[in-house]
Amino acid sequence: MQLSRTATSAALLMALAAVPASAQIDSALLSKPSFNLTNPGGKSLAMGGAFTAIADDATAALANPAGLGLLSSVEFGLSAKRFDETIGLVTARATATGSLTAPWGPIRPGDSQISSRTLDVEYAGIVLPISRRFVVALTYAENLRFEGDAGADGYPYLEFRDNRSGGVTRRDILYEYREYGSASLKNRLLGFSAGFRLSDRVRVGAGVTLNRTSFALDGDAEGAHRLVNTTYVSAVAVDTRTLLMRVEGFGSTEAAFVAGIHADLDARGMVTVGASYRSGPKTQGTLVLGGDVPAALADQTSRPFMFSLPGDATAGIAVRPVPGMTVAAEVQWIAYGDIFDRALPIQSFSGFVGPPPGFPVTGVLADVRAADDVFVPRVGAEYVAVAGATRVAFRVGYHREPAHGVTADVVVRDASGQPFEMTDPPFSEGVRTVFDGGKADDRFSGGLGVTVARALSVDLSFDVGRASRRFAGSLFYRF
Repeated sequence: MQLSRTATSAALLMALAAVPASAQIDSALLSKPSFNLTNPGGKSLAMGGAFTAIADDATAALANPAGLGLLSSVEFGLSAKRFDETIGLVTARATATGSLTAPWGPIRPGDSQISSRTLDVEYAGIVLPISRRFVVALTYAENLRFEGDAGADGYPYLEFRDNRSGGVTRRDILYEYREYGSASLKNRLLGFSAGFRLSDRVRVGAGVTLNRTSFALDGDAEGAHRLVNTTYVSAVAVDTRTLLMRVEGFGSTEAAFVAGIHADLDARGMVTVGASYRSGPKTQGTLVLGGDVPAALADQTSRPFMFSLPGDATAGIAVRPVPGMTVAAEVQWIAYGDIFDRALPIQSFSGFVGPPPGFPVTGVLADVRAADDVFVPRVGAEYVAVAGATRVAFRVGYHREPAHGVTADVVVRDASGQPFEMTDPPFSEGVRTVFDGGKADDRFSGGLGVTVARALSVDLSFDVGRASRRFAGSLFYRF
């Protein structure tokens, strides 16, 4: 890119400064992670996750340990879940035509969806009544599993083509940013929970979990995880800069806790309320950059950081208006804003700010912001029909998953704090388009549960949304 336009440009360049990133990593593959923060088990999934005020099976150990006080026999539970996910990534494209000082055309966003399919055991546990009032549980769970793979050709997230001409000279320049490799986030835990019946109508519970979180930026057949910035200055002149990325020293075992309360508001148990809180385990690691590291990050090639699984709190109510029918509703708060503890920018941009001819700037880091904390509404209903020793439960549910992706911008400010957008190429608008925070998703669920002789229960459920589907199968046996 030509960086000499006027003498005034150099003076302004001295006064302009990049806005530093505030949190998160500006990796396009990590811009829209999905978290499995719905309570485990087929019954909970079928009812839209509205389970905190019910919590009447072995999964209560994680959903709301106070519900363990409802259980009076040894119970074993196992649940598997399949995820068919589509990560709704965006590619920003723009073209400039006309004279050399003509502005760029509008950004054209394009879908770059990446599919992921996984099937794993999400929960296994055993409940052990110690006395009529005191119940304990041992639990294994996988409550975070996100995987994104850019594929063999990588994921192009910025593509700007400059076809402007002046006189007899024609410019034909392409600016491209592409990410190669895969990203994954997982958390597995072992938990010990206990529930205590304070009275016939009030129960409390708490538990400790040992969490093993993994975070990896893996490569592909061609090499390490990388961001490739390619500038086609002409048909024969290409400038390629490859930034390598990896995460080191991540994966220690960290403790967290869960606590809850469960209470019947009337003697017959027609109305039950429940609340729970789960803390987010924090794991440390180091982000390491290599290859063509931007000059603005030359002294930040190895940066420690802390990743936190989002903590959450839930309050809900379950009403039984007629025999066999249960209607539940709750609100869940999720601390998505606490995922990363510090800024970890990895890419810089150079170009012109302001109206044509503009002023040159280099080494501008994106201002990358983690998602805000969100509130998730959940509702569900269950109707149980009894035929002899067999109980059949029909369940439906709904919840609205708010947008919780990463947002980003490229802004520079002069000495007085006046903001300027990078308009040539239009990196400011392009980065905002790619890191758009994601979209809210209305999710509908349903399922069927069968219990035989009060001993064996099998739950099958589904949950579908705009871009993903989840299926769960659970089995519980009471001795």
